Amino acid sequence: MYKIFTYFLFFLSFWAISQKNSVEVQYGDKDFIFLDTAYVNLLRDIHAELIIKNQDCIFLETCKDTKTKNLGEVLFQKRANLLYKATYKKQPIYPRKAQERGVEGYVILAFDIEIDGSTSNHYVIEGKCIKEHVYPYEDCTIFNSAALKAARTNRYDINTTSRIIDIPHKYSFELTGYYDSEKIYTNISNRSLRRAKNFQSNQEWANLKKLAESVDDNYIKFFWLGVASENLNDLNFALQNYIKSLSLQGDPRVMGEVRNRTLSLLYKMNKFEAYAYICDKTYAFYDNYMCGMNMLQIGDSIGGVPYLLKAYRKNLGDNDSNQRIAEIIESQRNWIKEDLIKLQSSS
Repeated sequence: MYKIFTYFLFFLSFWAISQKNSVEVQYGDKDFIFLDTAYVNLLRDIHAELIIKNQDCIFLETCKDTKTKNLGEVLFQKRANLLYKATYKKQPIYPRKAQERGVEGYVILAFDIEIDGSTSNHYVIEGKCIKEHVYPYEDCTIFNSAALKAARTNRYDINTTSRIIDIPHKYSFELTGYYDSEKIYTNISNRSLRRAKNFQSNQEWANLKKLAESVDDNYIKFFWLGVASENLNDLNFALQNYIKSLSLQGDPRVMGEVRNRTLSLLYKMNKFEAYAYICDKTYAFYDNYMCGMNMLQIGDSIGGVPYLLKAYRKNLGDNDSNQRIAEIIESQRNWIKEDLIKLQSSS
């Protein structure tokens, strides 16, 4: 009876957000591999409770809460573009100024879908850019007009008697052939990059630290200081520099290594809780695995299990590692049951 009441509140929350929308969270029919039906349903119950508390997460595209979004992703929550499929969709024209300046980015916007399938009331939720592949993304408006112009031509075949409002949509703008996969995008000289590579290969950590101290502040400098200090067993100073490097952002390949080293060090030092924001975005097996393990170390099963599920799915070729991950996920089942009871009692 209590669960029935909880689901009533869940759908009531949907109504409060979407007013006339008939919006329900839907999940894709995909293989959960090793999770049994009871565990999947347990995670869906958790997801329902989290959406009550984070109502923007009805759509993954607009979800700001990392825990709710991660759980939705591993449960194969359908994105808005799958819930509402366009029968006609025009790709935006790449702005000439952006092309000339080497600017890439994305726009997330929203609009209403009318009964006849046309769209109306378009507005931008977020616009982000990078220039010449140098991160981080920054707020920008250069792609807004092109994205809005394209969205206004979208047509949908929907079976409804009322307007569907505030449907999110994402447009990405990427320059083909612009990115050199061999180049590290930084303002540090090639000579310094070669020296640093040699120092790391030869494990000359004091020399690497000295080189890092000689260059201007940027993400590469703090990364080198972190690597050198970690290998010189100055773990606190290493962590400080890894965090500085992450805060500045930079070339994705370098940042991936910085993130992995940081997460490993945080686990080793048991200092993750203050830096949990590092896991707001994950990309590969290792960072998902370490985010999951760090979350479990601080007692957050709901936060940790989705990362471990992502790690498992990105590592299907390694049976031994995945067997261990599956055992860890299974060990959290009873803790998640207790977390569900707590969430329901606080709703």
